[in-house]
Amino acid sequence: MSRKGTTWTLVLFALAIMLSGEARGENGRDFIKEARLIFVAAACGGGHIPDGIEAVVVESHCREVRPFIVKARKDFVDKVRSFLALLLPKDLPTEVVYPFGGGDLLTALATYTDARVITTISLESAGDPQRLGKASASELRDALKTFRTMQVYLLKTHDNRTENLPPFERGIIPGQLAFSLAAAVVFGYEPLSLRYFRIEQNGALHYLTQAEISALEQVKSKKLASFMPDPDFSPAFRNMELVLRRIGSGAGPELIIHRHIAANLSNRHFEGSLLKTHLESKGKIAAMTKAGGYLLWRDDFSSFRGYLLAHMTFMISDSTGILPRHAAAAGFEQTTFGAFHGAFLEDNGGEDAAELRRLWNEQPFRPLPFRYGYSDIRGANHLMVTRPKAAGR
Repeated sequence: MSRKGTTWTLVLFALAIMLSGEARGENGRDFIKEARLIFVAAACGGGHIPDGIEAVVVESHCREVRPFIVKARKDFVDKVRSFLALLLPKDLPTEVVYPFGGGDLLTALATYTDARVITTISLESAGDPQRLGKASASELRDALKTFRTMQVYLLKTHDNRTENLPPFERGIIPGQLAFSLAAAVVFGYEPLSLRYFRIEQNGALHYLTQAEISALEQVKSKKLASFMPDPDFSPAFRNMELVLRRIGSGAGPELIIHRHIAANLSNRHFEGSLLKTHLESKGKIAAMTKAGGYLLWRDDFSSFRGYLLAHMTFMISDSTGILPRHAAAAGFEQTTFGAFHGAFLEDNGGEDAAELRRLWNEQPFRPLPFRYGYSDIRGANHLMVTRPKAAGR
C-alpha cells in the first residue's frame, strides 16, 4: 500500500475509534496543524519548521533537548519495559486511567506497552494550541527556554513536580499538550489529530466545533484548586484528545488515543460528576499512579479510590497507590518491589505509612532497578502491583 493510502486508512481507523461508544455529535475542530507545530518546535519531533517561525531558535532549543531524549529511552523506558514485561498480565484491558498524572504520558507509555487509550487526569488544563504560531522570535525564545527547563527535568527524572505544572496554565506553550508530545517523541510517535471535548450527561464525549470554541473565546477558565493560577485561556481548551501514530517500526500499537482531562478528584468534585459517569462507562481498566501526593490514602478522595477498586483489573504504583487495607477489603492482593521505609512527604507519615512498611517487611526483597515516582524517606526505589487475589498465585 502506498504511503498516501496507508495514511488515509489510519485516519479513518482513528476516527472510527474516536466515534465508537464514547463520542457523539460532530467530529469537532481538529487542531492538527497547531499540534504539529508544537511537536516540531517544542517537543523536538523533527520535521519542517513552518514559515514565520524562527528556525534558528527552534534548532538551538532542540540541540539542547535531544541528548535527554536519548537518555530517557536508555535510562528509563528500556529498563521499565523490560522489567514490567514479566509482570503485566496477557489479558490486560487496553484502556488505562492515570489519576494525578499531569504531564506524564511518558511513564504511562513506558508502563503499559499495549495501551490503546490512555486517560490522564490532573488539575491542569490541556491548554490553547494556537498561540505558539503567532509568537515573535523573542517570545518564542523565552517560551522555549521555560519549557525546556521542565522538559529536560521530565526526561531526566521521568517525573513532573507539582510546582512545575501550574506556570503552563498561562503563556504561549500549552503545558499538558506539549509534555504529551514530548513523550510521543521518546516513543517514536507523531500527532495525527488533536481535538478538544466536553463530557455529556451520559458520559459520552462531545468534540467541540469551531463555532462552540469561538463562543467561549472571551470566557476565561477558573482554577480547579486554590493553589493553582487561573488559566489565561478559554475553558474550551480544558480537555483534549490527542491521537498519536507510530513512525516506523517499534513496540506498541500503530495508533494511541491519549485523553487528558482537567478535574479535581476530591470527593466533593468527583462524586456524582460527569467525569465519574464517563470513567465508569469504560468498564474494566488498567490503572496506575505515581507521585500522587498520597491523595488515594485520604478519606476525602475515597470516591475516586472506590472507582478504581471497582473497575481496575491491575494497577502499578509507587507508595501513593492503594493502601493495603483498602485493597484487601476490595479483594485485591499486593506485591512489593524495592524498599519502603516511610513516606517521602513528612506530613503524610503516621499509621498509613506504617501499614505500607509492614506490607514491604512481610514480603521478600525484590530489587527495583529504577525509580518509579517518589523515592521513600531514605531515597529507596519502590513499586507495588495491586491485582485481584488468585488462589495459588
